Amino acid sequence: MLKAEEAILICPRNDEESLMILKLAEAVNMPTIISRQPHGARLEDEEELLSRIMDVNSEIRDIVIVEIPGPATERMLEHQGFTVHIIDHHRYDNLDRMKQESSLEQFRELFHIDKGRLEALGFDDLLVRGVGAIDRGFLWELEAEGMNAEEKICAIRFYKELSSELGGKSQEDIYEAKRVWENRRMENNILILESTRGDLSIRNLLSFEMAEAYPVNPPQTVIVQGKRRIYVQESDKAKKLHETFGGYTFGRDACWGMLVSEERPVPTLHEVLSLL
Repeated sequence: MLKAEEAILICPRNDEESLMILKLAEAVNMPTIISRQPHGARLEDEEELLSRIMDVNSEIRDIVIVEIPGPATERMLEHQGFTVHIIDHHRYDNLDRMKQESSLEQFRELFHIDKGRLEALGFDDLLVRGVGAIDRGFLWELEAEGMNAEEKICAIRFYKELSSELGGKSQEDIYEAKRVWENRRMENNILILESTRGDLSIRNLLSFEMAEAYPVNPPQTVIVQGKRRIYVQESDKAKKLHETFGGYTFGRDACWGMLVSEERPVPTLHEVLSLL
């Protein structure tokens, strides 16, 4: 059994799930390195990683890495005598780390944080389960957790509180998401949401709009943000899109996305629709 206090956690603080993992890690006294990288984090971009690990605790040999892929760096750590434990549930370019459980659920399983232990630490099991479920398959997964209407409201409220703790969304994000949603259109039963703003983070805001509009059976959805971001959600073609264009899959392989530099534009809407 791996004990939290005898392992070092390397985890970003870039979304609600990672924030929840960090809160649990703090509660169980787990030595932690917080990555400041946004979504798309890579282990090779963590500066002076080995020295930071040694600064945290030079005696610990178990390293737990959450959603920061980097096989070469992982091998380097193993060569240095560490045992590397990977927590992830995405499919990346040339790297398959897809799992059915969310990273939060994997973290709880790895350290045996069951309902009793969770509540002894001062957390509400329902709310924490809600964070894992939403990250696993968004709001529709709360139904799979057996939550009733009131419990869903509580879970969603807590998730939004975590979002606010991270800084929330800017007014610019909120305005653009509202504008995009109001201008949505359907094409061959595919919901299309288009923005010219690749510099904003509006996917999550649009997903909440979708969940409200389609409480069951959401349609395949394409979210286009200029030439820099593109996502397809609630689709059985997510793996095919990944095989064709690269990027990454999430949400139990029901969603696909790409976030790239301006020098390497994402596929066009026409190219994506041709595969759907």
